[in-house]
Amino acid sequence: MIILRNLPKVSLNQWYAGTHWTKRTRLKNIYSKLVKSQCKGLFSKEKAYNVEWTFYFKRNPLDSSNCVAMAKMIEDIIFEDDRHDIVLSNTYRSRKDKDERVEIEVIEVD
Repeated sequence: MIILRNLPKVSLNQWYAGTHWTKRTRLKNIYSKLVKSQCKGLFSKEKAYNVEWTFYFKRNPLDSSNCVAMAKMIEDIIFEDDRHDIVLSNTYRSRKDKDERVEIEVIEVD
């Protein structure tokens, strides 16, 4: 399991609202630095995976589908390649908790 902390909260609704590309690039760079500093290695493009995402928020949790923007930025960093035949499925959950984080369970498919 991968647990990531201190990531900026980003809702998919913000992206739909026409967030300027410079702000999206800045967020992507922040995610890249934070995720790489907290995550060891990449998942190989030689295997297939199912991924379960659980996002925890102290207050005002996003609904699970609005967590997709954050998940996509993380997915692009931790997977060497995220083609349809490598990342087979994604499951998203959103919870309220005393500690903000994302827990990622990457399940290798035989």
